[in-house]
Amino acid sequence: MSPWALNRFVHQVSRGAVFGYPTDTVWGFGCHPLIAASVSRILQIKNRGPDKGLILLSSRIEYCAAYLAVEADQLDLLRSPGEQPVTWLVTASEFCPDWIRGIYPTVAIRITSHPLIQFVCDALKAPLVSTSANRSGKATVRNSIQMRRQFGAELDYIVTGFPTGSLQPSEIKSFNNGTIVRTRS
Repeated sequence: MSPWALNRFVHQVSRGAVFGYPTDTVWGFGCHPLIAASVSRILQIKNRGPDKGLILLSSRIEYCAAYLAVEADQLDLLRSPGEQPVTWLVTASEFCPDWIRGIYPTVAIRITSHPLIQFVCDALKAPLVSTSANRSGKATVRNSIQMRRQFGAELDYIVTGFPTGSLQPSEIKSFNNGTIVRTRS
C-alpha cells in the first residue's frame, strides 16, 4: 500500500471500516474497538456470538491501558512483544465494552511489532480488534486470495503487501497467574 492509501485506510477505520488483514500470527478481521456496529459486523461475518470476546491488537500497551484494570507498573510485562506472539488475558476496566470482552471479566490483548499494525495503531492512537479470519468452526484463511474469495463482498478493505506471521494462533496466558490457556499449535 502506498502512504496515501495507508492514510486513507486509517481514516476509514476511524469511521467504522471492517477489514481483512495479515497479522503477526494469522489472517484476521479487524476494526476500531469502540465502534460497536463494526464489531457487530465482524461477528456476523464469522457467524459467532458476542460471548467469546475479541482480541485487542496493538503496537503499544499505552493504547490498551484504558481497557485494563491494572496498575501502571504492571504494564511493563505487557509493554513489548516477546519472541513468540502471546495474547494476555488481563482484568478488564469498567471502560472496556462488553462487545470486546464478551462474558468475561478479562480482555485479551497482544502487543506486536507487525509493521501494518504499528502504522495503523500509531495513527489512530488506539488498538485494533482482531479475530481470526474464518467462519466459526472453519479453517482460517491463509492469504489475500482466500480472503477475497470467501469474504470480499462482506469487507470494506482487504489489506495486502504486508507479511503474515507463522500462520499459527498465538499462545494465550492469564496475566494474573501466568496459566497457559492455549498453546501454539
